[in-house]
Amino acid sequence: MTQPPTPGANAPVGKARFNRYLLRGIIVLTLAFIAMGTVLYLLPGDYLQTPELQPAIRVGRQAEFPVGASRVVSWGSRILLIVHSEAREYHALEGTSPLDGCILNWDPVSLRVVSPCSYLVYDLHGNVVRGLTTVPLRRYAVFVRQGDVYVTGS
Repeated sequence: MTQPPTPGANAPVGKARFNRYLLRGIIVLTLAFIAMGTVLYLLPGDYLQTPELQPAIRVGRQAEFPVGASRVVSWGSRILLIVHSEAREYHALEGTSPLDGCILNWDPVSLRVVSPCSYLVYDLHGNVVRGLTTVPLRRYAVFVRQGDVYVTGS
């Protein structure tokens, strides 16, 4: 006659197997975090945009920025509106309305910068065309280097 197995007889074997799986999981997670940290360290830090420390900000590739297009870019606490108006001609202006702080839009049909909140209209030089203010937009210098479009803080 055989005896039925006792419930605690296989417990040490199951516990040892669980501990092995747990140890392997911890090792795999540790290696994954080390690999992820290494990759993040080696990638370029485009997300750290501080105008006080950087002389210029990269807006994007010239090939990805067609004529008539615009982009709104944040650079530290500044918001910039960059417009590609003609072939090889870029304009960078303050991206928020000085009257109400609304983000400005580029209207390619009228070739004007428009505030959708207070209906202010500016030209590409930042001068007021229509609206209840006389404060022009701040302008920034734009240059192209090796196919990339940059805006300088001065």
